[in-house]
Amino acid sequence: MKCDAVIEKIKARVTGIDANGPRKVLGVFQLNIEAADGVHELVVDLKDLKVYDGKAAGADVVINLKDEDFIAVGTKAISVHDAVGQGKVKMSGDEALFQALVDAI
Repeated sequence: MKCDAVIEKIKARVTGIDANGPRKVLGVFQLNIEAADGVHELVVDLKDLKVYDGKAAGADVVINLKDEDFIAVGTKAISVHDAVGQGKVKMSGDEALFQALVDAI
């Protein structure tokens, strides 16, 4: 998948979070990334500070986007706000939590 480098950055950032320190975002995010070889599912669990492939039962926010849009957002070529406005990122679930995530990245 083209976005593997962005996923590795996410994993490194989550690993670097102090579990005992203050955190702005506490939620479970399901990312469904559409690539040429199918949809890849990634869970970013900011409650337990884990990132893994798969599907989260009871995710707080589900985010759907294409591989190239994930890369653009991850490399800050486009802001999440602009990507949502252009329909490149679709989310469902807790909008306030999604906004907190957007503000934190």
